[in-house]
Amino acid sequence: MPNKSMENKSLSCPVCQSKKAEMVGKNVKLSGQYEDKEFLTTGLTVLKCVMCGYYMFFDDTAEFTPEKSF
Repeated sequence: MPNKSMENKSLSCPVCQSKKAEMVGKNVKLSGQYEDKEFLTTGLTVLKCVMCGYYMFFDDTAEFTPEKSF
């Protein structure tokens, strides 16, 4: 079985480039309809940028760790 190494990246808001976000939901499922088909997403983690309020959605493969303050 191949080894899947995950790349750690610093989170930054795509709108304002802020590096601070708060978790506003975990295991959130979105549903909708397109033409005659309905869909339901898998559980998502929702983060909200503290600077501009932009919502970011991540699947369960993303891991979040708080940044250490000095």
